Amino acid sequence: MLFDTDDNYVVLELEDEAGNRVRYEMLDLVEYNGEAFGIFLPAEDHEGEVAILRLAGEDAQKAEGYVPVNDEELEQAVFDIFQIKNMDAFDFGGNTFAQNDLFE
Repeated sequence: MLFDTDDNYVVLELEDEAGNRVRYEMLDLVEYNGEAFGIFLPAEDHEGEVAILRLAGEDAQKAEGYVPVNDEELEQAVFDIFQIKNMDAFDFGGNTFAQNDLFE
């Protein structure tokens, strides 16, 4: 369920493994292999695990929906790009990426 959108803010309500409804805030959009992915973090637990969802629709700025990614390698590749893009904004606990990794 999409709660709020404007140019910079998206909140989704997702169900966790225990069936609880949890609100997630979008941190960033990442493009990988021609597709757009949203990186979401639990709104109440900023130490929680991110959710990576593929944006559905033609326009990433006005997504028609979000689809779970059920491929661990794809999730890791998207998360790696997110870390590289945001290495100055977030503490990822000692990542080993360099800015040049984006272009290799």
